[in-house]
Amino acid sequence: MDKIISDDDPRIAEGHSLLDRFWSAIGRTEPDLLSYLVNPMFQGKPAWPNTRQAYRIVRPAGSLIIASDGLSDPFVNTDAVDQQGFGCEVYIEVPDLAHATFAEVQTSWAFGVIENFAMNVADWGGISAQLAKLGILSTEFPLRGVLPDTALTADGAAGFLVNIVPPGRAAQILNMPFGAVDIVALTLISPAELEALRQGGSDVRRRLAAERSGPAGHVSRLL
Repeated sequence: MDKIISDDDPRIAEGHSLLDRFWSAIGRTEPDLLSYLVNPMFQGKPAWPNTRQAYRIVRPAGSLIIASDGLSDPFVNTDAVDQQGFGCEVYIEVPDLAHATFAEVQTSWAFGVIENFAMNVADWGGISAQLAKLGILSTEFPLRGVLPDTALTADGAAGFLVNIVPPGRAAQILNMPFGAVDIVALTLISPAELEALRQGGSDVRRRLAAERSGPAGHVSRLL
């Protein structure tokens, strides 16, 4: 097979099928993706590996997941056959949106949050190296207008833990055609926890992650 990955390379469809199977094992997946009329990369936002930028809705029992769909697409028209795009897909799980309609999900705070995170991951070129080194990461973003003030610090930031893996779920899809893909949860923390993180760094991050070691520790809820 030619080393250059073309748009019609059958391994691309194989990877999509494996990703579909991963999410379908967790919950019912909506047939339609959250996508854009105009690709955000043409509006100055970070490019994704194969330009495809979309999000899927997955409905585990009593919950709802919004997951990026495209960060792990391979780099087409290149010979990067050992890279599954940025090597990850990111998601947020929000039980409070379990019964939300497609349109309600599209306009929800949770979509605004995961879209922001996915765009940053694309801008960073992925986060797999950091995950391999540290396991759990933390980050913060200015999200005034996306989240209510009760979820924000006084300076308008929201804090998150990155990569809490719920018991019984795989942290990676290992058999993707071009390399492993990390499945990365984004978990909202409280303003007080973010302030503690700012002061205490990695020690506080480890403590907060340990406190969320149960089956629902990765989920996000507005306070």
